[in-house]
Amino acid sequence: MIETTIQSRARVLTLAFGATTAMWICAYCSFLFAGKIGGEILFILSALCLFQAGRYATSKAEGCSIGITSATINLLLIGSIVGGQHASKMLMTGLLWVIGLYLSSGVLGIFGATFNSSIKQDPKEIDWPFAFMTVSSALVFLMLVTGGLVTGLEAGLAVPDWPNSYGHNMLLYPLSEMVSSDNSGIFFEHAHRLTGMFVGLTSLVLLICVLRWSQTMKARVMVIIIFILVCIQGLLGGLRVTGVLTMSQDPSVLAPNIWLGVVHGVLAQCIFTLFVWLSSLMSNAWQDPTLLINKKDRLFAHLLCAAMLLQLVLGALYRHMQGDEVLAAKTSHVLYSHIALAFGVLVLAVIVGIRFIGLGHPVFKRLGTILLSLVSLQLLLGGGALIAIMIHKGETIPVYEVLLTTAHQANGALLLATSVMCFVWSVRFKSKGTTS
Repeated sequence: MIETTIQSRARVLTLAFGATTAMWICAYCSFLFAGKIGGEILFILSALCLFQAGRYATSKAEGCSIGITSATINLLLIGSIVGGQHASKMLMTGLLWVIGLYLSSGVLGIFGATFNSSIKQDPKEIDWPFAFMTVSSALVFLMLVTGGLVTGLEAGLAVPDWPNSYGHNMLLYPLSEMVSSDNSGIFFEHAHRLTGMFVGLTSLVLLICVLRWSQTMKARVMVIIIFILVCIQGLLGGLRVTGVLTMSQDPSVLAPNIWLGVVHGVLAQCIFTLFVWLSSLMSNAWQDPTLLINKKDRLFAHLLCAAMLLQLVLGALYRHMQGDEVLAAKTSHVLYSHIALAFGVLVLAVIVGIRFIGLGHPVFKRLGTILLSLVSLQLLLGGGALIAIMIHKGETIPVYEVLLTTAHQANGALLLATSVMCFVWSVRFKSKGTTS
């Protein structure tokens, strides 16, 4: 009975958070590709996200729960829609929006649940707690992408204050000002802040769920660490902008700190890696160590992790220093070190990938294949990003450069997480000696 309850609650959370994440992506894209037809299409897609999530519910009540949970998360956005109005009007308009949000979300979830019989259920029940961890990891990855766009556009200081946004409560900063401003960086920076709040909410829910669902000490400790780091990450993001704890917009009071920006960028990818690690700890495969692994495999995986962490720091240093007029002239040695270490990472990744595939175990074969694919893609993206930076002239940052550098950074996060997973899983299994 307890297992059934956990599965049911995990299913609701997985589908609600997954659908809401997809809805936020649609909303984000609708502002990037503004237009009447595009906006209508993306609005329909957003509604379909909840409908599709409801189709996996086991009952109409569960479908309604999915919709209500999604609506609760989306309250993070309601303030932006009604913000900037007179207090009484804002309260009335906000109330109407909230009622409409809950009604429409609940109805879509129920409507989707009525069609659940059309989905062919897998005879093997989905591990929904693990699925929720995976969805949470995907959300953190989305935050990494939005943060990468902010850095690529050098828009980290587009909103000068924190935790407010131009004097408004962050949740009440008017959407109209966010998208109509001549400074397009405001949209990217504020959207990143809202995504960060979504991640913060997710980490809180994750903390409660893992402490209730898991009896594994490693998972319980890991989720506590994640929650603490997410809180620290939010504070670092704010202090990167202001430099001091203040709500003032006065430039004489503010002292933006680029080095905190570097730490913020590095910690973001480490947090993503911890989310992926937690997903592994909560998986069924983790409970079944049926392989003896060679110590050399573990050593190579360890070296790859160390190299990837150093590579992450160098990449973060270069990207953030490039956004500073004074430090930009001193980035050559950082870039050359980053390029040189990339070849070391490539060699180690190929060795680990091939050796892991050769082990024959499904988990290791999957990790090895993903590792080889990601490192190959990273090499191409890194080369493309380097060329884009070298041919860039003028103050305006071209779109292709932003896309390439952000893709390089995002894929790097996937590569780091995969590298750490290779080491984590190699440690999970017992050693069979030092011979190869």
